[in-house]
Amino acid sequence: MLRPRGAVAYAAGSLDEVVRENAPLVRRIASQIGSRLPASIELDDLVQEGMLGLLDAAQRWQPQVSGAPFGVYARLRIRGAIYDWLRGNDLLPRHQRDKLRAAQEAVTALEHQLGRLPDDAEVAAALGLGVDGYRALLESAVSISVMDELPEASEPASDERSDPLEQAALRETMQRLQPLLAQLPTKEQQVLALHYTEHLSYREIAFVMDLTAGRISQLHSQAMLRLRGWLQEAGATVAKR
Repeated sequence: MLRPRGAVAYAAGSLDEVVRENAPLVRRIASQIGSRLPASIELDDLVQEGMLGLLDAAQRWQPQVSGAPFGVYARLRIRGAIYDWLRGNDLLPRHQRDKLRAAQEAVTALEHQLGRLPDDAEVAAALGLGVDGYRALLESAVSISVMDELPEASEPASDERSDPLEQAALRETMQRLQPLLAQLPTKEQQVLALHYTEHLSYREIAFVMDLTAGRISQLHSQAMLRLRGWLQEAGATVAKR
């Protein structure tokens, strides 16, 4: 029977205990990730891969080295296992990631060139697309390829019973991002606030804002592209100091 190497929380227990205690965490993370993926990807597959990440975390966790509680460490391994599975099965196509990266670079370049946030038509023109084509790219984009580079705590909690530590990390992250969020267009701010603070689904947000779920997906992806570009620029600035 495998046990966490060097760990204390599960030293006297088994992997069955680890799975039983942390299964709700795995399902919550899988559901969060799955909410932004095509409907063809089964939640059960994500949960299965997340469980493998949980077991890997149980074997690798060494509190005296990581300095983090098992739950925090496990979240990283669970999410990483699911991401790896998606990429390995070409469920996050490279060409799509390349298109998203090109869109993000176009948005950033236009911001510097225009001295303001570019609109959809301007970004579409820079990419050699029509507005409908650009919006289709945003709507079909697997948001995980963008979210993967944002802080882990920016994931939305699924319900009020979430881990208090996770909730505290989410609040801290949102506060840290507040200056950037305030620079987003109003509708994009509304989408992020409703999704990550009020925990509404895209369909629920569409009802509140009187838009289609597809348009909400577009606004979410556009906001993520802007935030990603700003975070990368901020990181590059700090690295040069």
